[in-house]
This record gives sequence, structure tokens and C-alpha cells, in this order.
Amino acid sequence: MVLISGIAVVDMIGSGLARVARPGELAFCSVRTSIGGHACNVSADLVRLGFPKTRLRVVFPAGRDLFGDFLVRRLREQGLRVEPVFADKAPTSLDLILVAQGEDRRYHADPGANVEMSAAPVLALLEKHRPLIYYAGGVGLLGRLDSGLAEVLRRAKKLGALTFVDVVSPYRKTWAFLRKALPWTDFFHCNADEAASLVDETEPAKAADMIRRLGAKDVFLTLGSRGAVAAVAGGTIRVPSFSVRVEDPTGAGDAFSAGIILKTHRAMARGVRPEDFSLDDWLEILLYASACGAVCTMGIGTTTAVSAEKVRALVGRQGQALARSSAITRSAD
Repeated sequence: MVLISGIAVVDMIGSGLARVARPGELAFCSVRTSIGGHACNVSADLVRLGFPKTRLRVVFPAGRDLFGDFLVRRLREQGLRVEPVFADKAPTSLDLILVAQGEDRRYHADPGANVEMSAAPVLALLEKHRPLIYYAGGVGLLGRLDSGLAEVLRRAKKLGALTFVDVVSPYRKTWAFLRKALPWTDFFHCNADEAASLVDETEPAKAADMIRRLGAKDVFLTLGSRGAVAAVAGGTIRVPSFSVRVEDPTGAGDAFSAGIILKTHRAMARGVRPEDFSLDDWLEILLYASACGAVCTMGIGTTTAVSAEKVRALVGRQGQALARSSAITRSAD
């Protein structure tokens, strides 16, 4: 079983912009509303990739408002078993995302109920379900849960779970809370900018290795159109990106994480632990996860384009060539 916790957001995505409007200018674009945030995206992606709905639980913060109702309804419509934690004094988080042609996304976020989330609901669900994998997403924006993250991860590991931490840049705080939690982190994922902020290193492979040295066992950095890097036991792997027509890159990192979780859970269900993975195993997992992220960008919205069939087809068309172009650097550990 997998327990997913993390931020939840209602995304309002303006896409198809030739450019962002000047002050006072009216610019027309496609505007869509969808679920967002790591908890919602990763759980929805897992189901779309074929993970059994009955083996998944999702806990996330929301306000007592129409947007909170929207998140719960949309996730339950997909068959997900959700455990919303409602904040009485904060609204559901909203995110206004502008996608202009040829430019990276622009985010305008209201953190809302995310900063009110505490560790108690997560600890209770860990005790109740004893998951095989525990995923904490959107770490850095979770207020009271962030401050107790080390305790949560330590408890998860004591209960036998593999722990997966997925971060965003910290909101009104430093990375100090995360440094305390990294020794209890099995998998760690962030993007290149977040890694550079955490360890003051812009070269991705070096940054990933530095994060490992802080305590995380296996580290994954997604680099957008430049592919992805993994620093794992035995070495470092760098894979190029899949070639797809990008409609909206929102949610690609979460789809990548879902791919890692899916492949790892299937291995663990067969009795194979991540510490037993070879570098070739990791390369296969990394390519699959990267294909999940690439497929996500082919539609508008954080999860709408993701499917097991599309990922299989993309890996079938481009996977072998990308595997040959990937770089593996072996280490002594």
C-alpha cells in the first residue's frame, strides 16, 4: 500500500498565451481549472498509470469552501480514497498559472490551508495502514507538518515504510527543517533550482551527490528539457529528455514521482528492495519516470494527459535510443 500526503491546490491554468499581457492589456487564452498540488497530482497519476485504487490513501489540507469541495469531489470521482484535513481559518490553496509560448510557467499562489497542515493526521494514518511506501509531497509549504517532518519520516521507517520526500521552495522559512529530515529520507526529488538553493551547487550531478551526503539515500533531480539525474547507491545516472510536443508542462515533476513510486512498489511487492537495485534497474526506472513526466506535458492540466498506454508507447518509440544516450558514472559505494 502507498500513503500519499502533501499540498493540495486548485490550479487555474491560462495556456496558449503568445506572451504575458502588459499592464492594462487584455490577452485571450484558454483558462481551465483542475486539481493540483503534489498530493492530488501524484495520487491521480498513480491511478492513471495502473496502480490499484484500493492500495492507495491520500491525505491533504483544504479549506471549508467550494474549492475544497471541488478537490474532494474530483479525486473521489477517480475512485481515490481521500482523507481531507479541513482548516477552519484558512481557504483552499489556489494557484494561478500562466503558460506563455516558449517560456517557463509563471505561478501566482495563495498557500491557503497548506500552511495549517499538522503532522497528527499523517501519523494516525501511518499507524492505521502501515504502508509499503510513504510519500510526502510539497514539503516546504506545509507549515506545521514541515516542522514535524523528521518525526513523521522516522515513524514511517520504524513502521517499515520506504519514505519519499518531494519538495518545493520553502515558504517563509529556510531549508533547516529539511536538513533534519534528510537522514530519514529514502527517496528525494526536486528540480534543479530547488537543489541549487538547498546545497548552493548549480551542476545537477554534483548537487544530487551533495544531497545524498546530507542523508537522503537516493536522489532524483528533474531538469525539464535537459532530462533528469539520479544519484543512487553505486553511481550517478543522467538521462536525456523524451521528445514530445509540449502543451503544458504543469505537473510533469509529479508525474515523474508517480512513475518512480509505481516501479518501486511493484519491485517491493515482489520482495525486491531499492537497495538491491542495480544501476541498470535504476536506468530503466528513471526512463519510465521521465516518460511519465513527458506524457504529462502533452495535455493541458496537471494529470489529464497521463495514461499507462501513452507512457508505454513513448518508451517503446524512444526508450532504447535514450538508454544508449544516457550516462552512468559508477562509484565505489
